Amino acid sequence: MNPTAVAPLAFTGVLALFLAAFLLWNARRLRASETLRRRLGERKTNQDELMSEEATGLGRWLAESGLGWTAGDLVARLAIAALLGLVAGLALGSGTMSVMLALLACSAMWFVVRRARARRLAQCDEQMPQALEIMALALRAGHALPGALQLASQETPAPLCHELRHAHEQHQLGRPIAEVLQAMGERLPGCAAVETFVVAVAVLQETGGNLIQVIDRIVENARARSGYQVRLRALTAEGRQSARMLALMPVGFFVLAMASDPNYAGTLLHDSGGRMILLVAVALWLGGIAWTRRLVRPMT
Repeated sequence: MNPTAVAPLAFTGVLALFLAAFLLWNARRLRASETLRRRLGERKTNQDELMSEEATGLGRWLAESGLGWTAGDLVARLAIAALLGLVAGLALGSGTMSVMLALLACSAMWFVVRRARARRLAQCDEQMPQALEIMALALRAGHALPGALQLASQETPAPLCHELRHAHEQHQLGRPIAEVLQAMGERLPGCAAVETFVVAVAVLQETGGNLIQVIDRIVENARARSGYQVRLRALTAEGRQSARMLALMPVGFFVLAMASDPNYAGTLLHDSGGRMILLVAVALWLGGIAWTRRLVRPMT
């Protein structure tokens, strides 16, 4: 590595670290402020927040993840991650490795968003039966559906309580309850209990019927489905742990090989043939992870 390039690389790396630390601090500050605002019961006044349910593509994904990021925040984090990858690769003296690390860092950032989205939607699906039980009790006590929705938003834990509170606020602004629930179902894709409840309310508004009995049946089916998923995850736990171990073995072997023989990594990073072998190995490793994940993932 050229000694004259050490100073610019060090400056770039330190700058990227400072930017990453600032974004992390700012995200935590905004999350704390948002939590306090919701606890105080303040309404949304920002026009962009009021139109968040109409967002599509990337904006909808970020809203569903619950991270509180905008598209600009994600782009900034991707740029910093790519910059850190480039700096690390150039510090190793390999342009190919710098590109690979930059792509890997960007992929990791997108994985964080996808993981957060999946976790939040799963939590909402798990909490919906409890919210439906509260709504059924409120309906039996004589409340109307909007009042039952408000009570459920007050008693249900996060993150589902935020969606229920947002739906209740929309209804207070004049939107029909069917449209409000349909919008909530669109904000929570893949939540079977939410989708079933939305369809049930829409059908009963057209045909009439006993909403309490329908909610009881939805809760019963949701509980049975949740128990089935728990048993399925227990049966596939061994396969998932084996998949994780197999995914980490190549990384561990590479670290041990570098510790025992530093020339091993130098051959892979600086030789053209070694770089080609490394690219093929990484591609096969990622393909194996995707294939194994598909084999052991519980199917619902």
